Amino acid sequence: MVFPSVVEWEGLDEEGDLGEKKWDLGVKQLATMSFWGQNAVSKDVASAVRLYRKIAMRMKDADAMYNYAILLMKGQGVKKNVTESVRLLEKAIEMGSVEALNAVGWYYSSIIRNVSVAVKYFQRAALNGSRDAVYNLGLYHLNGEHLRKNQTAAFQYFQNASRSGHAGASVAAAWYLATGTLEGVARDVEFAVRKLKRVSEKNGHLGFTLKKALRAYLQGSWSGALVGYILAAEGGLGLAQANSAHLCQELKFTPECQWRYTNYSVLNYDPHHSGLLKMGDYYYYTYASGGEDSLSLIGQAVSMYSQAASAGSPQGCFSLVTMAQEGHVLPLSVRRWFNVSAHDKLDVLLEKILRRCVEMEAEGTITPCSLALLRLCLDRAWRMMAQNPAQICLTYVALLSLIAVALVMPTQVVLDGCVRQWEGRSGGAGPQHHDLAGPGPEWTPDPAGSRLDRPLRLRRSTEAVLSVSGAMLCVYSTTVLYYVM
Repeated sequence: MVFPSVVEWEGLDEEGDLGEKKWDLGVKQLATMSFWGQNAVSKDVASAVRLYRKIAMRMKDADAMYNYAILLMKGQGVKKNVTESVRLLEKAIEMGSVEALNAVGWYYSSIIRNVSVAVKYFQRAALNGSRDAVYNLGLYHLNGEHLRKNQTAAFQYFQNASRSGHAGASVAAAWYLATGTLEGVARDVEFAVRKLKRVSEKNGHLGFTLKKALRAYLQGSWSGALVGYILAAEGGLGLAQANSAHLCQELKFTPECQWRYTNYSVLNYDPHHSGLLKMGDYYYYTYASGGEDSLSLIGQAVSMYSQAASAGSPQGCFSLVTMAQEGHVLPLSVRRWFNVSAHDKLDVLLEKILRRCVEMEAEGTITPCSLALLRLCLDRAWRMMAQNPAQICLTYVALLSLIAVALVMPTQVVLDGCVRQWEGRSGGAGPQHHDLAGPGPEWTPDPAGSRLDRPLRLRRSTEAVLSVSGAMLCVYSTTVLYYVM
């Protein structure tokens, strides 16, 4: 997208050239790019401030008013004016800006030093989804400023802000989890590492490395891309590990390269199901080829497939079904995830896994899981019917009915043709018209319908056979559906 320069944009008539909404959106985008120097737009803070002010003074856009107010409060690119900044922020709050609520709270907390008013603004902002406000309330609870000192409540605020992606809250929560020094919070080093890993993955240097690797890949330099992804993969980034494993396979490097980074990727706190499936296949086929410690390999394969299934992979569910059908015992933890107890039979386990698999797949499509579920239901229906002598007799009758239909249908078609042929001949017979040379032979009609009796009787018989056969097939189909459902 190519944007006009700041001067060109300011020269446009928002009402005639673009329309008010498009003009406002374009000004905000251009101001942001000009302020940060993004998208090939040169950094120009003064021009950005001028654009922000132009749209903010219209008093119609809360976001623009908030941005310009922050610049006024900091004195960045414009003369500092706290009074005007607070006035714009209050106006933005009236228009529904959550960021403005948090900013006014910061103003009363850091500049006016009125903690009670600041807490009220932070509480309003937190109720409207501001993660910064939630983090600030956690700090107040932790330090006991205005709010009653409550370390447990502070930790809960840090946890909530961390779930929303607040880096400072994630670090604070991870520190207390790792040290166990916070009252009422148990020590959990593994959980702390997971939180810090999420923060570290958003590190700018890692992002820069990934961007270079992606650019190299798009330019056709797969070896250069592999180097970049390996650098990030060794730092623990799951996405880079998965890409490194893929490039090792595509570039036909040694198998150790592929399995090293695939294995790394499944050790992350939130591995992608593709890596889990690959490692599951690796353990399964190593077992099938007679690898050592077979029980351990099967256990690892089941673990990988079950994790993939819990991550929403239909292939993981299907692989578990295959292993269960081969006689491998699924652990109780996997059974519980599918709501299957240790006392349930194999059919119940397979059915519940396949139904969960079908729920994961696209609705209305024919998939391996849906076909396997249909086969399972038909097999179960046949076993149940085979235990009842009456149902067995009904099966044989239905089979005979099917054979009868297959034989009678062609016969009926032939009979219909014969009847039409005889009717045509009877309708076409009659006295002959001759020329004036002399009278022709006298026409004597046949007895009415004498030639049609036999074909008609045969056709009625075939229709009766088809009706009875169809009724028996309907009864059998209904019985099968009853057992299937």
